[in-house]
Amino acid sequence: MEMRMRLAAPLALVLLWSSAASAGPVFDRLSGPGAGSDPCLARDYDAAHLRRNPRQKVTHFHMVRERVDVTDENGPRRFTVRVGFRLRGVRDFYATNAICTTAGDAADCTGEGDTGAFRITLSGEGVRLVLERLEAEGSRGGSPDLARSDDRVFLLQPARAGACAAP
Repeated sequence: MEMRMRLAAPLALVLLWSSAASAGPVFDRLSGPGAGSDPCLARDYDAAHLRRNPRQKVTHFHMVRERVDVTDENGPRRFTVRVGFRLRGVRDFYATNAICTTAGDAADCTGEGDTGAFRITLSGEGVRLVLERLEAEGSRGGSPDLARSDDRVFLLQPARAGACAAP
């Protein structure tokens, strides 16, 4: 019995370590302890920032993990996020879901319906999104490709849940 206990403890540690290792840091950052508790990550750009960056179109950008009913798109190796944004001088709100695949310390995401692709990495308490391309639908039509302006990189910080809510 004592021999079994000595073997069981290291085995339990290996299983615990391998389980934690499979959960990438991006997935961990985007996941709360249960449904409804996933953190909102967002950024609002003020008038001073927009004056300094006249080619930037985005005034608000947010991202939150989207828990879906598809089992293999709801775990640490493959998960879904919802991104949303507003543009200067446009009343519409744009949003899309993206399926992300853990890639080491990052996650590579592909927007549903060919809306684009981006990479998520950790940045301080938040995340950094680097866009390859991102176009999304709004109630009045589609957005331009954000990557064709000064909107290729977004540094998102933890925000109140309402910052990730669709209007």
